[in-house]
Amino acid sequence: MKRNNINRIFNCNAFKIKHQHSHHFKYSINHHQISSFSSQQTQNILNEEEKEFLQENGYLWLKEFVPKNAAKNIKNRINYMLDNFDPNTTQSVFKTHRTELQHKDLYFLNSGDKIRYFWEEHAFDDEGKLTRDPKVAINKIGHALHTLDPIVNSYVYGYLPQLTFDIGMKEPIPIQSMYICKQPGIGGEVGVHQDSTFLLTEPIESVHGLWLCIDDTNLENGCIWLTPKSHKDPNVGLKNRFRRSKEDYDRTELVPLIGDGKLSKEGGISIEAKCGDLLVIHGQLVHWSDANNSDDSRHALMIHCVDGQYKWPKDNWLQYDDGQESFPKFTKDDIDKQEKVREKVNYGI
Repeated sequence: MKRNNINRIFNCNAFKIKHQHSHHFKYSINHHQISSFSSQQTQNILNEEEKEFLQENGYLWLKEFVPKNAAKNIKNRINYMLDNFDPNTTQSVFKTHRTELQHKDLYFLNSGDKIRYFWEEHAFDDEGKLTRDPKVAINKIGHALHTLDPIVNSYVYGYLPQLTFDIGMKEPIPIQSMYICKQPGIGGEVGVHQDSTFLLTEPIESVHGLWLCIDDTNLENGCIWLTPKSHKDPNVGLKNRFRRSKEDYDRTELVPLIGDGKLSKEGGISIEAKCGDLLVIHGQLVHWSDANNSDDSRHALMIHCVDGQYKWPKDNWLQYDDGQESFPKFTKDDIDKQEKVREKVNYGI
């Protein structure tokens, strides 16, 4: 495996150390604040240090995970889709905080194996009319870009199979894809949450978010915030479950599992990722992002993966029309094909 130097960046006192292998640590400390690793290789294979860091802290920041041209080709593809979609096909608005206990939105609920568009909450006036060009009023596109769109599929199958096995999955399933636009000025916050709330496996919660940075992020445009080690904090636990209602399978509900279900942002750190960086996020890690108050977009592509050796509950919101046997999978054969498969996203062909 060929890898460039691994960098750790911390915002507290650090000291230099030597490393005996081909990887060169710039900094290491006794108590971390922010850690990042630089990663460019034909097959993305995590080393033991990275695996241990992910297990211990619940996240891993891989710098330069894909070339910038690959990220830009994904964005170009999404912009093409936004230029050509029919705004009249959707009235679904994405909200991170719903006041109603139950919600019925079949356009969303049936989107697990489709490509569908969801509006920004603040793109409409009091009368429900769009206040801007539809292209810059979409909050996100989901949830099967990774199986239905050739460019996103090229990224997912060209860069992620080896990574999911290295995370520890035995039968990795790329269960969901979301392209998040974070539109300038109106890009809504993503409230504090845990991904296992929405994509649960039993008896082990196996979901990991693989968040690819498309636009450079900062505090003003809504970068990711997360709380290190919260995924295994006994005082946190999995707070909520988002599921289909037992009374009405076409409705969803957010059910508190511990107390009132509220999550704290205490101890959170900001991750100002750059184009091409990847964040691996454990399913129980507490994380969020603020609204985009800048004049620039903050695009990102999130792929959620689960381990197929565990049960996918029938009351999970995301289901396929053809059943769970039609879920996409990563195999060892996909690893051997990665370099060839990624050509489409790398070169935009």
